[in-house]
Amino acid sequence: MADTETPEQTEEKNKGGRPLKFKTVAELKNQIETYFNLCDPHTEMRRMEDGTKQDGSTNWVTREVMTEQRPYTILGLARALKTHRDTLLDYESGMYDDRDDTDESGERFSDAIKEAKARINEQVEERMMSGDAPATPSIFWLKNNSNWKDRSEVDHTSKGESISQYSQLTTEELRKLASGG
Repeated sequence: MADTETPEQTEEKNKGGRPLKFKTVAELKNQIETYFNLCDPHTEMRRMEDGTKQDGSTNWVTREVMTEQRPYTILGLARALKTHRDTLLDYESGMYDDRDDTDESGERFSDAIKEAKARINEQVEERMMSGDAPATPSIFWLKNNSNWKDRSEVDHTSKGESISQYSQLTTEELRKLASGG
């Protein structure tokens, strides 16, 4: 006979709806690190062509090769975590940080995602600053994923004084001031 749960036990297990994708922050951080390790140069065994045999068929050998650095990306991270970009943003926002099932260590899901995104942003920034990446797409990426902003600062003063001091003046009085009179 199968064990049956009391209504209180069922309610306790499913507080607040759907369970989190990651049970602990440590589990999330482990999967994030796995993604970065796959992107970083590493050795792996690959089956490679090694000429042709006397009968004309391809001769295959297995060799250890060094992989190239793959760029870190937000979508790549989401795919590696088997989730969606929006879900990552939900984790980053802190919406899961106050749930009862956050990590016992005191670490928060939002901090793990923010740390991962900072590592991604750092790589984009480094590539851009070193000249390894075209500036325009890099800037676009940083504006859309790292909250960078273009700012134009305009000094709204007249002769060092705030414009609000002139708001009560008539058009004629403003013209007189502008002409230096």
